Amino acid sequence: MILRAVFLADGSSDFALADHLTDLCAARGLDVRISTPDPRRLQAGTRLVSDRLIALAATGDPFDLVFVHRDSEAQSPALRREEISQGALVAGVTKPVVPVVPVRMTEAWLLLDEGMIRSVAGRPNGLQPLDLPTLRRVESVADPKAILQQALTVASGTTGRRHREFQRDFGRHRATLLKRLDPNGPVSQLTSWKALVADIDALATTVAQM
Repeated sequence: MILRAVFLADGSSDFALADHLTDLCAARGLDVRISTPDPRRLQAGTRLVSDRLIALAATGDPFDLVFVHRDSEAQSPALRREEISQGALVAGVTKPVVPVVPVRMTEAWLLLDEGMIRSVAGRPNGLQPLDLPTLRRVESVADPKAILQQALTVASGTTGRRHREFQRDFGRHRATLLKRLDPNGPVSQLTSWKALVADIDALATTVAQM
């Protein structure tokens, strides 16, 4: 059975997560085809999950489940997950809704592979200290995005005009890191990733009982 899924990303730069969700589902016997609508089309001027789900339903496009991506930011992951659950209720969505909630930002999932950061920065054999947070600390740092930007810049070893150009390309470098994220690597040990995997396990159980 093919499941038609929608990935409601916080932003278009997070679309690469859909490929990882597809792979996680496939590993559990779920044939999921995920579409990634433009977030600007569904936010209706707000980031409220309920508004985004209402906008999704209003498109009339059929779907069997929804993945809702929401960085926890200053909130606890539990509150974000509750926000997603309540948003589905308010929007009247009765299909399965699976939360995708990084702590605090998606960038935290990208800080654990130093070799990949150096590779994306263009100097895979660089030796400059990147001061990356440890696995134990990465979900508690206040601004993972700023740390990732700094690490990529330092790893690039660029100066002057090339330095400024490299910094402007952060979005592209981030997207590449997200695409190359190894779901079986260090990220698999993070609480937020384990929660995502547990939710997909639950989804697989639900589908098997349908």
